[in-house]
Amino acid sequence: MTSGQAILLRYVLVLALAGTGCLTATACAPKPWPAGTLPDKLDLPKASQITQAWSCKDRLGEQLVVATRSPGSPGSPTEGARTTELTFSKYRQTATGWKKDWQARDFLNAPPASMAPELILLGDYDGDGQADVFLAYALPGPPAQSDEGKLLVFYKDQKYAIRGAVAHSPTDFGSRKTSANFLTLPQAIQERAFRLWDKLNSPRH
Repeated sequence: MTSGQAILLRYVLVLALAGTGCLTATACAPKPWPAGTLPDKLDLPKASQITQAWSCKDRLGEQLVVATRSPGSPGSPTEGARTTELTFSKYRQTATGWKKDWQARDFLNAPPASMAPELILLGDYDGDGQADVFLAYALPGPPAQSDEGKLLVFYKDQKYAIRGAVAHSPTDFGSRKTSANFLTLPQAIQERAFRLWDKLNSPRH
């Protein structure tokens, strides 16, 4: 593991542990990912680079959440080249091996280095014994325009979302819009998602 990877893991671990006493029902920890440390048979995108990996043990067993970046597709004349593909996947260990429960994909029309690290939060935030997964990231926008912020919540393996414009400076205005199903989430999950969105939407300049 490089020093940069170690710093990123420590940063995300602080996010996962800060301000909550809910992690006693699950055991979540960053998973090192040099060659050979993750299961060989995970269905990861070809030519992908793992940026983060997490392991959780909850009442359903062991889960893995893996974030990757890989070369994107050429795109179309109207949308431009999709330079980088972002993929988030969750796997569950079964008696026959690792089963993929869900996968979320997005595209970045810029080099990977232009995007800030994803904010990933895992834990049992409503006390039901099952790990909840929060994924937050911002896609860089064109010059003089806001970045596009996205926060995905996977609750009992169902997807919920917050999307909006991310402020660049204290004088900018951000926006926030929830998916139609978001307000059906337990209050504790909604509150945790809004707190993570506020962290994503904090001006970085």
